[in-house]
Amino acid sequence: MAVLGMALSGVLGGAFAFGVLRLMLRRDSRIDLRQGLVADGLGARSAGADFSTPRAEFDRQLAIIQGQRRRVEADQLRDRARHADLLRREEEARRKEDEARRRMEEAEARRAEEERLRREADEEAARIAAREAEEARLAEEREAARQAELLAIEEQRQAEVEAAREQAEMEARAAAERSAAELRARLDREGASSSDVQISLMWNNFNDLDLHVVCPSGERIHGGNKESACGGVLDVDANVKPDSRRPVENCVWPDGVAPGGVYQVYVHHYKKHAKRRSKDPTKFSIIVNAGGDPREYSGELSAGDPILKVCEFSVDPPEVRAAKRAELEAQLAATTEALATGDFHLDEEEAPEEDVEEEPVLEEAADVVNDDEPMAEDVDELPAAPDLDELTASEPEAAPTPRRSMADRYGPEPTEDEASQMDRKF
Repeated sequence: MAVLGMALSGVLGGAFAFGVLRLMLRRDSRIDLRQGLVADGLGARSAGADFSTPRAEFDRQLAIIQGQRRRVEADQLRDRARHADLLRREEEARRKEDEARRRMEEAEARRAEEERLRREADEEAARIAAREAEEARLAEEREAARQAELLAIEEQRQAEVEAAREQAEMEARAAAERSAAELRARLDREGASSSDVQISLMWNNFNDLDLHVVCPSGERIHGGNKESACGGVLDVDANVKPDSRRPVENCVWPDGVAPGGVYQVYVHHYKKHAKRRSKDPTKFSIIVNAGGDPREYSGELSAGDPILKVCEFSVDPPEVRAAKRAELEAQLAATTEALATGDFHLDEEEAPEEDVEEEPVLEEAADVVNDDEPMAEDVDELPAAPDLDELTASEPEAAPTPRRSMADRYGPEPTEDEASQMDRKF
């Protein structure tokens, strides 16, 4: 379009130059060009020569040229508009293409970023899984090592506990044997009786402790009521005076006589003898033979303390105890006969495990001391005890007090109402 406009302008300019040259070369017209040229240009009339025809021709040519120029300009404007529209469309298409390409690039970048993030997440998850697996493996190894260490410690502890238990059992058996030997020695010394139902009280100083036994009938045996209607007898009542540093009190029923039921055992600290410098609290031991079931209980009391319930136990009726005794005697006789004839055998697999029970230990069994009292033949086998005189602060010796009678010690015999109140109290 620009080339066409330039060609058209060249043609019009050439035609205009040709017309001017033709007017100048006409011989029949003498024109004073200087007179016809005014300030308004060629389109203004002058007072000189008449140029109407040339002017009309010039105007016509000029109008043609101007029309052509307007058409050219209009064509140029249309061309420029079309060109601008084309450029705009090309720009819009290019912009859309760029936008589409940008969107595609962004989508591709997003996909690449998402893929990268996914790979990184997978790699991180794999690293975490590997780390967790390693930590789990290390934790299992640590736990296995800890369990092995705990197992070794537990085995060592069990071995120590077993050794301590065996040692404790040996000590308990030795203490029980010492306690039983001491009890036998003291009972033998006092000429006391023994039977299948028997309660004995032992302590190791010169204080006066009293044994109280409540029978199944509710009757109470003590120093003021030594014999009960059910056959029980308090045959030893010690240290009314401070006679012995190894006293014993004993309540016993003849074999097969004690009634069945519940027995209650109490201990009362009746008096603290200052003469022999005995200290409080006084530790004691109660040894019970409940129908062939020996038991031992310990405790301590001081002067002024209320009466203390130590234990209670049940005894089968006499006929039941007799039946059990007959059965045991029959088994013992059968075993003795089998051993004598050589028919007795016990397979190792069938041998019952020995059930060792810890026997209570008399806490003060080791506190037995030698004094001037006569003892049984096995006194030398009893455990020695520290001298209480050395452990006690020096106190002035008091004048010996005469032995009190039962009425002086326990008061007059209680009436039935008083006895029932005392029974309810105890």
